[in-house]
Amino acid sequence: MAKDRTRLTHIVHGFRGQTIGVLGDFMLDELLRGEATRISPEAPVPVVMIGDPDVAEGFPGGAGNVAANIAALGGHAIPFGAIGPDEGGRRLRELLRRRQITRQALEVERGRVTPRKVRIVAHQHQLLRLDFEKPTPITSATANALARSFARWVGKLKALVISDYQKGTVTTELSHRLSALARQRRVPVLVDPKPEHPEICRGATLVTPNLREAELMAGVALRDRRQLEIGGRRLLAELGCENLLITRGAEGMTLFEQNGAVHEIPSIPRPVYDVTGAGDTVLAVLALACSAGATLREAALLANLAGGRVVLKFGTADVSLEELLDAVHVNTIGP
Repeated sequence: MAKDRTRLTHIVHGFRGQTIGVLGDFMLDELLRGEATRISPEAPVPVVMIGDPDVAEGFPGGAGNVAANIAALGGHAIPFGAIGPDEGGRRLRELLRRRQITRQALEVERGRVTPRKVRIVAHQHQLLRLDFEKPTPITSATANALARSFARWVGKLKALVISDYQKGTVTTELSHRLSALARQRRVPVLVDPKPEHPEICRGATLVTPNLREAELMAGVALRDRRQLEIGGRRLLAELGCENLLITRGAEGMTLFEQNGAVHEIPSIPRPVYDVTGAGDTVLAVLALACSAGATLREAALLANLAGGRVVLKFGTADVSLEELLDAVHVNTIGP
C-alpha cells in the first residue's frame, strides 16, 4: 500500500464539507453500565448493579450512526427518515443536534414508535440487549413528505446512502423514488441492504452486504475464493446494481466492479472489542470517499481502515477524521 498513502491522505482531507443524504431507519441506542458481582439466587444469571438507572448513555443508532460518522469525519449529513412523537424521538433529535446534524428532513409520524435499543454492560461485556420497537411501514403521507424534502436537497448532495434496518422507513417505493431522483442528478447511491429486501438495490452505484447477508441473497456459501468470485458475480447481476462490496469481517472485503474487476481488500490484524455499528462506519466512509473523488477501490481501502478502528471502541461509536488519517499513516508506508 506504499503508493496509496499520499493519495488516501488527500482523499480523507477532501471529506470536509461533503454533503451526504442518509435515508434509513433512525434509532436511539442507549448504554447502561453497571457491575456484575454475583449470580442471582432466582436464576443462573448475573445481577447487574446500576448506580443511577436514569442516566443512560445515548447515541444515534441505525441510520443515525451513519449520519454521526459522516459528521465526525467532517461531512454534512442530511437525515431522511421517520421517528415517533415520543421520548425516544426527542432524545434522538437532541443527540443529532449536538453533532450539528440537521433535523429538517426527519418526519415525526403520529403513532410511530422510535426504535430504541438498550444495551446492559458490565466490565466492558454486553450482557443483554433490550429492543423497544414496533416496525411498521411509514404512511404514504410520510413517504411523500420525505420525497418532497429529498427533491429540495438533492441538488446539494454528493451522495445518497440508504441504510435499511427493516423498521419501516425504507420502503421499496420510497427508495426507488429517491434513487431515481439521485441518478437523474448523477448522485451516487450506496445501499446497505437486508437479505429480505433486495429490491432496493436495483440501480444502486454500490451495494454493501456483509458476508452472511451476501450468502443469504446469493443462496450459496461464499467460503473460499472460488465460491466468493462465482457467487459475488452472480449476486451483482441478480441485484441489478453497478458494483458490489462484500464485507467479510476479519477476512477483509471483496469488491466486484461493473467492468468485471475483482479487488481483495485485506484486513489489518488487530483485536476486536465490539463490532456494533462497524457497518455504519464503513458505509459513511465509502460515501464520503466517493464524494471526494476516490475510485471504488480507494474508497474500500479507507472504509476497511475505518472499520478496523471503530471495532476497537465499545458500543455505538464513530471514527474521527484525525483517527482515519492516523490509520492511513500507520498502515501505509509513504514514498
